[in-house]
Amino acid sequence: MLFDEQELQKELSISLSECKNSVVIFSAFIKKAAFQWFIDQVNEKKIEVVVVARWTLLDLLSGISDLEVYELCQSQGWTFKIDQRNHSKLYLIDSSFAFVGSSNLTGAGLGLHSKSNFELSMKGNLSEIDLTKVNKYLDSCITMTDELYAEMVAIYNNSEKVKIVRNVIWPESITSLLEQEVDHLWVDDLFFTKPEESNPNKEHLQHDLELFGISKLQDKDHINSDQIRAVRWLKCQLLKEDSKSLRFGAVSKLLHDSLLNDPKPYRKDVKELQSNLFKWIKHLKFDEFDFETKNYSEAISLRLLK
Repeated sequence: MLFDEQELQKELSISLSECKNSVVIFSAFIKKAAFQWFIDQVNEKKIEVVVVARWTLLDLLSGISDLEVYELCQSQGWTFKIDQRNHSKLYLIDSSFAFVGSSNLTGAGLGLHSKSNFELSMKGNLSEIDLTKVNKYLDSCITMTDELYAEMVAIYNNSEKVKIVRNVIWPESITSLLEQEVDHLWVDDLFFTKPEESNPNKEHLQHDLELFGISKLQDKDHINSDQIRAVRWLKCQLLKEDSKSLRFGAVSKLLHDSLLNDPKPYRKDVKELQSNLFKWIKHLKFDEFDFETKNYSEAISLRLLK
């Protein structure tokens, strides 16, 4: 059954009032008023709550997410995490069932005020495989601390408040804290196009531009390799090797095993995605990587920069 935003609000309220153990929320955008509504529905129950928001600097400056949500989480003794890639909307109750759809934890997303969005969501039970995916994703997110929050608040307060700020990102002092070892990927973390394509699929190109963090390929000089999850994953794999080097076939196997998609893509498709990744690294001239051909097999190595 599909729920619109008003129906989801009612169903979620009932589920939260009956919740006994835990709630997990994935929501790219979270507003203070909507989060207070959520607190009210939980109604002082002693349950475990984990919240994951996206919290890019642009999200906060443009007002689609509120900094105060972390303070509200703290006041309840709940865990607040962030992941700059997060665009999911999931409300998991008691590790049993979840509401999944388009509704963020905002007034517009849950129909909490008159000017709401039109949203659709579904309710379903989660399998053990589903719960494993949720837990693996949670492990990959950064847990907010008071120290990190204080730094973010200071940068936010010193930033110009404008309605639209393109390509605004957290400075290195923050992004370095948001990074941790990448041990898994989704297919959507990988590139769907090749740099030599003259007329790529428009949706695939838009997908890749979002991974690059730019709006058009002409801005490629502004791409930071450390902001691309697939590149960070590759660096992690190379750093585990004594030689800091891997052949194409070895990377292909590691990539296949690292993908969380169920079912996993065919190995031939994984090899194509890997080829795209290698080609973009070469095209963008990321200077931390070297390529060479050994016995008709391409190898990639990590150049440790001083």
